[in-house]
Amino acid sequence: MEAAKIEIISRELIKPSTPTPDEQKELKFSFLDQLQGHAFMPLLLFYQPPQLFDSKDAKVVDPSEATRHLKQSLSESLTKFYPLAGRLNPDDHHLSVDCDDSGALFMEAKVDSSLSEAVQNTSMESFAQYLPFDPFSNQVNLLGAYPIDEILLGVQITWFGCGGSAIGVCLSHKVADLMSLITFMDSWAAINRGDGSSSKSKPINFDAGRHLFPALEFPIPQNRADWKEKYVYKKFLFNKEKIAELKELAICASSSLKDPTRVEVISAFIWKHFINMGRAQRQDGDNKTMFQMWNSMNLRTRISNLASSSLNDEFPFGNLSIVATASFIHDEDTKKTDYGNLVRIVSDSMRKVNEDYVFNCAVPSLKLSAAGVAGLEEMQKPTMKISVRVITSWCRFPIYEVDFGWGKPVSAGPAFGKPPGPVVLLLDTRCDDGIEALIVMLERELAILPNEFLSLATNFF
Repeated sequence: MEAAKIEIISRELIKPSTPTPDEQKELKFSFLDQLQGHAFMPLLLFYQPPQLFDSKDAKVVDPSEATRHLKQSLSESLTKFYPLAGRLNPDDHHLSVDCDDSGALFMEAKVDSSLSEAVQNTSMESFAQYLPFDPFSNQVNLLGAYPIDEILLGVQITWFGCGGSAIGVCLSHKVADLMSLITFMDSWAAINRGDGSSSKSKPINFDAGRHLFPALEFPIPQNRADWKEKYVYKKFLFNKEKIAELKELAICASSSLKDPTRVEVISAFIWKHFINMGRAQRQDGDNKTMFQMWNSMNLRTRISNLASSSLNDEFPFGNLSIVATASFIHDEDTKKTDYGNLVRIVSDSMRKVNEDYVFNCAVPSLKLSAAGVAGLEEMQKPTMKISVRVITSWCRFPIYEVDFGWGKPVSAGPAFGKPPGPVVLLLDTRCDDGIEALIVMLERELAILPNEFLSLATNFF
């Protein structure tokens, strides 16, 4: 289905409603912020035609009035989330944010098609037009007006001919992780619908990350990947019955597994098939292959002072997640590749991410590697081929709860233009306990995807 052409109505920079105080004009990065490239997290929310803010009146709101209200509430939100209206500081190699109130990019657009047509479109690339810019683009500016190599937040509201809307947001990964993005969106939405304000909601702590994880005193090289082969999107649906089946298979295959999570069993299932495809494509001379799965883990519930802060008086904003690495070395021993064993490996890697592991193992190793002092010896061996799959879980994140006063989204999730490389995104389904898996894979991998995968996951994208 070909997407309708969007018409851009306006572009402007939205500044905080109250100037940022001088003592808050600079935000220093943490080490975990440093590790992030300057790509953007893209979130796209679709809404049914909104009602007037006076709920007693059933007339559909004028898009121009709703847009004006969105800009006003965004301005108020930026007073609280003031770094998002700033710019990366080029004078210190982008190791901090200059909180100069330059503003967030806000765009308004319209399209003649209906909301239902947009949501049912089967092209992931078509969703990117509802974003203010390509989150992984190499372009330096947007139509020669606003540089996106330093901007931190972009928003686009698109109005459909039926009165429905799409809100697309791009937030720099240099300053925030997914939990931070959702917290910002919740605050903005609450102000827009009149249920919250910057004075009533939980305070934001922008310094928790750098106090726990001090930055290195030199920049970490950020290289954009230049993928030579063609990657494609494919989305699969694991309903709750099929997830239960996978859990039963895993427990029956491994006596040490007691209660694997939905994310663990689906991650291992996907990983198993990529391992098998990798083994099938082994070339002569490949003695061993190390297959790795990287799962991003939120640290706010795993580090005591972060958990205490989150539960009580403030929200720790920034990049406060770390990768759990599951590794499987394949040689000629094929018995260890059974599904139950892989679920155990994935589960162990994720559950060991606690306070001791983070501070005494993961972060020191990352800092040594970033400084070029040491690396993993196994990964340096020329006889060891490395194959990595990155899995990011958006499950249990309340993206379907972001209500601007028009009701909850009818559809929500990430949006991309050009495929960002080999990655898997897991998202909750809207109505039950199922999980959608958005997989970015090589075109040649898609061609040999095994029937077992297709029989346990319903391909609908």
